[in-house]
Amino acid sequence: MKIRAISGAMLAALSLAALPAVAASNSLTFQGVTFNTDALDADTQKLEILNATSATGNWAGVNWLKAFEIKDIGNVTAASIVSGPGSFAADVTQGLSANVGCTTGSTNGACFTGSPIALTSAMTWVIDFTGTGLNFATPHLKVQFLKTAGQDKATGDLLSREIPPIPEPETYAMMLAGMGLVGFIARRRRAEQGKA
Repeated sequence: MKIRAISGAMLAALSLAALPAVAASNSLTFQGVTFNTDALDADTQKLEILNATSATGNWAGVNWLKAFEIKDIGNVTAASIVSGPGSFAADVTQGLSANVGCTTGSTNGACFTGSPIALTSAMTWVIDFTGTGLNFATPHLKVQFLKTAGQDKATGDLLSREIPPIPEPETYAMMLAGMGLVGFIARRRRAEQGKA
């Protein structure tokens, strides 16, 4: 009976480990604005900016997005927006600075800029990248928000942060299976010590 219970728990843990991997999903909330990224396939990423019209801190009152940059995703040689608001174009040879737009420099990602885009509560872009070693596990995001479309410097902080991964469901399942197995073993040991 005990052997059957242990082997059943181990079989459940192994079957959970065999589940197919879920695409990398990441989320960060900064000054009331949520940034989500999802790897749609090996070279395509989705970026969502949520709640920007209700930004807090030194982003309070922002109305426009001038540019964003996604980097630390591998050696990017080209990028293009498949879908999304506005008409931003990609520049893979220049990075984003505190001044509005892309500036001379280098980046290992892509900077997207163009005419300022009016912020909404939910904005989504699908971006196709070309390059080598592409990995969307922990992308680094920079964004420039403006209060007025004609500003020459971003309002408040120039966000420049890694977007942390959201634990995948199978990670939680494996953790719960492991805790269940540890609990079972501890209970069995207590029962055996009680008999002795």
